[in-house]
Amino acid sequence: MTGRTPRITRRAAIGGLLAAPMISRGAPAQTPLTVTWGEDDATPRTYDPRVTSSRHEYQVIGQIFDQLISSDGSNKLFPGLATAWEAAPDGRSVTLKLRTDVGFHDGTPFDAEAVKFTFDTIADPKTASEGAVTQLGPYAGCKVIDSHTVRIDYTQPFGAAVASYAEGTLSPVSPTAVKRMGNQDFSQAPVGCGPFRFVSWEQGRQVIMERFDKYNWAPPFNSGKGPSKVQRIVNRFIPDASTRVAALEAGEIDISDATPILDMKRLKDTRGYTTMIGDAAGIPFGLELNGSRGIFADLNVRRALAMSIDRAALCDDIFFSLIKPAYGPLSADTPGYWKGVEDYYKPDVKGAVALLEQSGWKPGPDGIRVKDGQRLSGFYGAPPPLEPDTAVEIQAVAKRVGIELKVETITFARNQALVFDNTFDTLPVRWIQADPMCLENLFASVNIPSPGRYKYNWMQLKDAKLDTLFDDGRAVSDPAKRDAIYAEAQKIIMDSALWLPIHNQVQTIATRAQKKGYHFARTSWVALFYDVTVA
Repeated sequence: MTGRTPRITRRAAIGGLLAAPMISRGAPAQTPLTVTWGEDDATPRTYDPRVTSSRHEYQVIGQIFDQLISSDGSNKLFPGLATAWEAAPDGRSVTLKLRTDVGFHDGTPFDAEAVKFTFDTIADPKTASEGAVTQLGPYAGCKVIDSHTVRIDYTQPFGAAVASYAEGTLSPVSPTAVKRMGNQDFSQAPVGCGPFRFVSWEQGRQVIMERFDKYNWAPPFNSGKGPSKVQRIVNRFIPDASTRVAALEAGEIDISDATPILDMKRLKDTRGYTTMIGDAAGIPFGLELNGSRGIFADLNVRRALAMSIDRAALCDDIFFSLIKPAYGPLSADTPGYWKGVEDYYKPDVKGAVALLEQSGWKPGPDGIRVKDGQRLSGFYGAPPPLEPDTAVEIQAVAKRVGIELKVETITFARNQALVFDNTFDTLPVRWIQADPMCLENLFASVNIPSPGRYKYNWMQLKDAKLDTLFDDGRAVSDPAKRDAIYAEAQKIIMDSALWLPIHNQVQTIATRAQKKGYHFARTSWVALFYDVTVA
């Protein structure tokens, strides 16, 4: 299905008097406005916002669910399902006034009980939340003041609370649907109160959504009001980038996810196409180095690898400077970014070699360094969405200083096994979130994974001072004080050299110009379709 809208003839456009006889003669009805998205991940696991930590899955979730506080691609906050909010002076609670005219797709009214249900189930370990439970913060519970007023309580001050309500992870879910279906079935057929409702999910092929005709509570930054003009969304799984671009050019899809940079350059200058680049907030694309075992248990080896990579040159070579290099654990557009990270681990091949020599790693017969009979060799697992091409580039520059990285394209299941078994040396990751609190997901000791508990501190970083800083950062709402706290946290992370930043994470989107009105959601990754119209 192309999703194109048929050309309207001059006669049909004159008015109702002429249009009515045409319909009576059996003229075909106008094709419903459809947006077909080409998704680069073909293996989604869940569309439950309470559970997932995948931005691929949020591409669907973002159409189905609305947030308590809405936010646009610039990360500004607006009223959403909550019309007003008030944080307590001690930072231990936030009171929300909710809209009274909102309903879920299954007819369940949206109210304070729905917020309480959503937050309580996120906090319940049985839900197995990956992202939302961290976003929820030091949650103590919800107090229903009246049907449309709710107070969220915290066990300690939580300065990031208000901004957290704008994240898709905390989107309210239909209590009726969850209770009826259970968590597992709900994750396969989600029910929200956003502009589009879930229809079907054909594993490995596509997800279908349709317009929610009762929708009348769009955030104020949208240009449209009431139900969307888009009647149908097709989310097609096309993991191969060249196939995805070919589908765009053939008119089989309207908008392409994660479009290769070469194609972005070409399509930008080609009539009939438009492009969008979202510079995502949060933790940029980088590598977690396993500090608990293997070659990266040696601090000098970690630092040497970082110094062997010229990130600016890498971005020039692979991305034609359309993507900027990253220097720390936060992207430069994220609140709380500390510029001091830019002074760390500048490209220095001689310095990298000196560090390796200092640790006793001597050149072997094939150029790979050895020590006590062990090769300086590590495993680099590269899941397809996380840039195997970049892995190969890093592999090549590491080899120049005598570090061997064995690159292997892996599945998500293989990634999980490596994490749970702690048998990897380095794995790529990113985390998209518009608050420095996102650092906790990768660097807080509480997020070291354990069997059956998939968390993201794969590097096994345990630092009591860093954990204390994360607690302090959560508690403070004053921007200047938060910046100072998170600057110190970033310094500790950089000193550890367990995190190797590579480049800013960007969403490269190409669209067919016949439709317009696409825009980015908060953090500039997920594309929203509510405002799309025929150009």
